[in-house]
Amino acid sequence: MNNSSINLSKRLEAVKNTVLPCDVSLDIGCDHGYVSIALVKEKVAKKVICLDINEGPLQAAQRNVFEWGVSDRIELRLSDGFEKVKAEDKADSVIIAGMGGRLTASILEGGKDIVGSLSQLVLEPQSEIEVVRAKIRELGFHIEREQFLTERGKFYFIIDARPGKEKETADEEFYDKYSKYLIKTKDTGYKEYVLKNIEKFEGYQRSIKDAGNGDLMGKIGELKKVIDLYDK
Repeated sequence: MNNSSINLSKRLEAVKNTVLPCDVSLDIGCDHGYVSIALVKEKVAKKVICLDINEGPLQAAQRNVFEWGVSDRIELRLSDGFEKVKAEDKADSVIIAGMGGRLTASILEGGKDIVGSLSQLVLEPQSEIEVVRAKIRELGFHIEREQFLTERGKFYFIIDARPGKEKETADEEFYDKYSKYLIKTKDTGYKEYVLKNIEKFEGYQRSIKDAGNGDLMGKIGELKKVIDLYDK
């Protein structure tokens, strides 16, 4: 397998392609290790430290690392988040993909001493993304780029965060929920996703007896604000 290329899903390919060239990257919740293997095979990272809280995924990753002939460039550690990461590892970036938003934010908070020394956070939370965007700001980072993609009927957000806070405005909580970057860059896929959600929630509104449902009306109003911002 040494000279073959790894066939990653669209989501994981996008995660891999977000990582900047570096000496050392961390892959927290590495699962099968394929993203890490691709990073070293393609010489994006000279070394990757794979970390997982469970032994099963690490054992699977270990087998894959051996089969792909990259054992000299990938180190595996049983670790709860950043627990087993040391300052002397001199990590440049971290990947946290495929976890819930609150867990992702909790991992970043628990490892904030290491996070503060990193030059890039590559994050792909699968729920409550607003919690992650808020944590990025809290830790002194900003979203340099954000990608929205769909795969097999599911949607994903891939965040590239870099050190340095942007000037905050009164709308930060709104943008934590709805992505300042995707609106600013007028991402067409994200706009279509928002329009479909407006249609869906308006359908809910029509189907329930309480037409004045405050939470639902508020959600529709926020989504329509997103479209208004696109059209400015």
